[in-house]
Amino acid sequence: MGITVFYSPQPDEQSDSSAAYEYAKRTSDLLTKEHGWNIDIHRLCVDSLNSIIACDEVVTHEEKDNTSTISPTCTFIILSCSADGSVDRVIRKILRNLKNCNKSQDEGSPSSPKPNNESIAIALLGHARCDNSANQMKDTIFNYGRKFHKCIEVATTSSEINVTERLEVQVELEGPDEPGG
Repeated sequence: MGITVFYSPQPDEQSDSSAAYEYAKRTSDLLTKEHGWNIDIHRLCVDSLNSIIACDEVVTHEEKDNTSTISPTCTFIILSCSADGSVDRVIRKILRNLKNCNKSQDEGSPSSPKPNNESIAIALLGHARCDNSANQMKDTIFNYGRKFHKCIEVATTSSEINVTERLEVQVELEGPDEPGG
């Protein structure tokens, strides 16, 4: 099984010391230790999801037969959402690209589904510093992350990619060893 973990730190945060990177490493360590799988960790960039979500790709029946033997793959996407709701600019660029891609698909001819055994899991890491602000500002904090999740769902509706439910957790309040962390 091929597993890739993409992470996006908070705006103006060092990527190698961000909570998103730490959770990506933790995910990799747990899955490698448990199952012995090779896991790739990458910082999320505009082109990161092109191999998963292709706007202009049309699959022929011949290609469909060739891809039926592909082993299942899983992509984890970990996004850090600041306490004020801001996210890394790459997330906003990806959102804009996905919306444009979906508009062009709606206007053009419908493409054949892209057959594969992909799964995408999205984790949103909130950075509220107290329970009260975490509860009151939850919608603001996770707004862009929820939009990102929705755009990924819409972009993958014409394919066989399974987009799982998103996880929302306040990492400043719940550490990785806590029940919700």
